[in-house]
Amino acid sequence: MDSTPYAMLLDHKPSDVSLAGHRERIAANTFMSIWRRRYVIVLVVLLALGAAIATLLLMPRTYSSEAVIQLELAHRASARPTSASGPTVVLDPSALVQNEARILRGRPLMRSVVEELGLAEQPPAPGRLATLISYLPSEMAGQITQLVERLQPSPGGPEAAELRREQAIRDIVSRLSVSTDNRSYLVSISYRADDPEVAARVANVVAETYLRREVLERRESAERRTAWIDEQIQQTSGDLERVRAEIAEFRQRTNILEPGRGGAAGDAENVAQQQLRTLTSQLNAAILARMNEERRLSRVQEIVAAGGTPSASDVQGQPLIGALLERELVARRDLGQLQTRLGSQHPRVAEAAAGLGEVRSRLAAESRRAIEIARADLAAAQRTEADLTASLQRLQREMIEAKPDETALQALQAGAQETQERLAALVRNRQQALADAAIAPPSAFLVMPAEPVRAATSPRPTIVMLIGLAGGGILGIGLGLLLERRDLGVRTSSDIEEAGGPRCLGMVPSLPSREVAAIANEASYNAAAMPMFREAIRSVGASVGLFDAARGCRLVLVTSAMPGEGKSTVCAALACALGSSGRRVMLIDGVPGRPDVQPVEPAAFSNGSEVVPARQDDGTAQNAMVVIRRRASLRAGADVFGTDRFRALIDEASKQFDVIIIEGAPVMLVADSLVLGRLVDTVIQVVRWSDTKKSILNASLKRMRDHGVAVDGIVVTRVNLRRHAALRFMDQCSFYVKERRFYERLAGKGRA
Repeated sequence: MDSTPYAMLLDHKPSDVSLAGHRERIAANTFMSIWRRRYVIVLVVLLALGAAIATLLLMPRTYSSEAVIQLELAHRASARPTSASGPTVVLDPSALVQNEARILRGRPLMRSVVEELGLAEQPPAPGRLATLISYLPSEMAGQITQLVERLQPSPGGPEAAELRREQAIRDIVSRLSVSTDNRSYLVSISYRADDPEVAARVANVVAETYLRREVLERRESAERRTAWIDEQIQQTSGDLERVRAEIAEFRQRTNILEPGRGGAAGDAENVAQQQLRTLTSQLNAAILARMNEERRLSRVQEIVAAGGTPSASDVQGQPLIGALLERELVARRDLGQLQTRLGSQHPRVAEAAAGLGEVRSRLAAESRRAIEIARADLAAAQRTEADLTASLQRLQREMIEAKPDETALQALQAGAQETQERLAALVRNRQQALADAAIAPPSAFLVMPAEPVRAATSPRPTIVMLIGLAGGGILGIGLGLLLERRDLGVRTSSDIEEAGGPRCLGMVPSLPSREVAAIANEASYNAAAMPMFREAIRSVGASVGLFDAARGCRLVLVTSAMPGEGKSTVCAALACALGSSGRRVMLIDGVPGRPDVQPVEPAAFSNGSEVVPARQDDGTAQNAMVVIRRRASLRAGADVFGTDRFRALIDEASKQFDVIIIEGAPVMLVADSLVLGRLVDTVIQVVRWSDTKKSILNASLKRMRDHGVAVDGIVVTRVNLRRHAALRFMDQCSFYVKERRFYERLAGKGRA
C-alpha cells in the first residue's frame, strides 16, 4: 500500500495549523492594539461626535412638501393609424410616465415657474461662501467680499436679469425632485426649501404650470391636427375628382366600360370575358359532338361491313330503319311459326321467306344510306367546330389587344378607390379630433396638492450622529492601528524574539529616582524597599550563571546601544546582589572621557567593611565589592585602546575577585565594547523599555556580530509596570503586578 498520500497529508496538516495560528495571532494582535489605543479611539469618537453636533447646529433646516399628479395615458397607450387597415404601434406606459417626468424637470417648465413666482426680480439668496464669510470678523469679511467681487464681477443691465433668472432656474432644479412609480401613473413632485410655506407653494406652482401647459398643448395639438386634416381632406377631394375625370375620359376613348376581373368569386365579368366563356363552352360542345359523330360513323361502318343492321341509337334521324327492323322481326317470327306448322315446302312458307328477304334487302339499303347520313353529320360537326374555333381565336386576339387598356383602367379605378377610402378615413379622423377636443378628459390632474410640513427633513440628527459615531470609530481604529505600527521600542520579550536577537535575560521594573540613587550607595541600599527590582536583578545574574561559585572568576560586560539605557543602574544593582550573596565583585564603572564623572574612592562603596583590594594568604575575602571608575581610578594608559596594561589589570583582578563587571560604552557611539567583548566571558546588552527603538537594537546587534562579539542576552530596564500590564502580554513583568502582595510578603520575611 502506497503511503505517499498519507505522508503528504501529514506534511500538509502542520502547515494548515501554523497558518491558522498565524491568522489567530494577527487577529489577537489587532484586537489588543485596539484595546491598548482605546483612549485614543474614544477621544477621536468624542471629537467626531462633537463635529457632528456642530454640524447639526450649523446646518440650516430644510423642509420638503410633495404634490402628486395622476396621468391619464390611456389615450396615449396606442398610436392611432391614419387608416383602418394601418398597423398599430403599442407604446410602453411606463416609458410615457418617464417622459412626462422629464418634461416636469425640463428647463422650459422651470423658466415658466420662475416667471410666475417672480424669482428673477428677487435678490439672490446668500450662498454658502457668503454664509461662511458672515461668521468672520467684519473687517476680514469685507476684504474677502471685495476680493470675491473682483474675481467674479457681476454684469449689469439685461445680462444681470438673465443671470438672476438662470440662477433661479438652477436653484429650483437643484431643490426639485420628481419621482415616478412604474406600477401606476402617479408622479410625485417634491421641493425642498428653508421655509415650509415656500416649499409647498413652489411644488404647487410646478404642478399647476405643468397642468396648464398640458391643457394648452392639447388645445394647440387639436387645432393643428384639425387644420392638417382639413387640408388633407381638401387635397384628397381634388385628387378624387381628377381621377374620376380620367376614368370617364379613358372609357370614352377605349370603349371599355369595366376591366375584366374574372377568376375570383364574386368579381364581375365584362362583355368580352362573357363572350369568351360562351364561345369556349360552345367549342367544347362542338368538339364533343364531332367526336360522337366520328364514333357513330365508325360503329355503323363496322356493323354494315359485318352484314349486320345498325341499331336505332346509331341511326338517329332515320325512323325507317327502326320500322324495317320491327318488320324483320315480325317476318322472322311468322316464318318460324309457318315452318313449324306447315313445313318448309308449303307455299305460304315460301311466300313468308320472300317477304323476309325483301325486308332484309331494304334494311341493307337503309344501312348504306345511314352511313352517308353519318358522314354528312360528321362533316357538319367539323364545320361547326372550325367556325367556333375561328371565332374564339378572333375574340382572344381582341382581348389580348385590349388588355393594356383594361389594366390601365383597373389601375385608375384602384387609385380612385384608395383615394376615396383615404378621404373617408380623414373625415372620420376629423370627427374624432373634434370629439376629443370637446369631450375628452384631461390627460393629467392634481390629486394631492402640496401642504406645508413643519417637520424638517434635513438634517436628521440620528443619521448625522450615527455617521459621526461610525466615522469617528473607523478613524479612531485606523489611527490606533497606525500608532501601533510605529516603532514604539522594545516593550515585551516577544519584541526581542521578533528582532532576531538573543534571549531576554530579564525585565527590570522602573524605580523612583531616590531609590536609583540608593543603589549606588550600598550603605543606604534597602533591598526590602524594592523586592521586585531586586528579584529581577537576581534573575538576570542567574540567567548567565553568575551565582555559580564553581565556575571561577567571570568577566561580564554590560553595554547598551545608546546612552541613558540604564546600564549603570543594572551594573550597580547586579554587583550589590552578587556581593550580598557572598560573591567577591569588582565593578569597573564609568566611560572614559566623561567630564561629569568625579573620582570616587572605592571605600565609599565598601558596604561597611574594610577595604582590602587583595586576598589574604588564607584566601578569604576581606572586601565584598570594589568599584573602580575607569577615568579616575585606573592607571594611566590602562585602557581598552592602550597597551596590555588593561588586560594585565584584568588578569590580576581575576585572582582576587569572583565576578568582574565592566560597564561598557554605548555600542553605536564608542568602540570600547567591540574590544571588551572579545576579552570577557559574558556580554549583556541593556535596552530601555519603550524607549530603545527596535531598529536601533537591530543595528547594535548587527554591529557586534560583524565584529565577532556574541551577545549572551538582553536586559530590559525601567519597565513601567502599569503600562506593561495594559499590553496584556504574558512574561516576567506580568507577574510583578499580579503578585505584588507576594513580593511584599517575601520582603517582610527577609526583614524578619
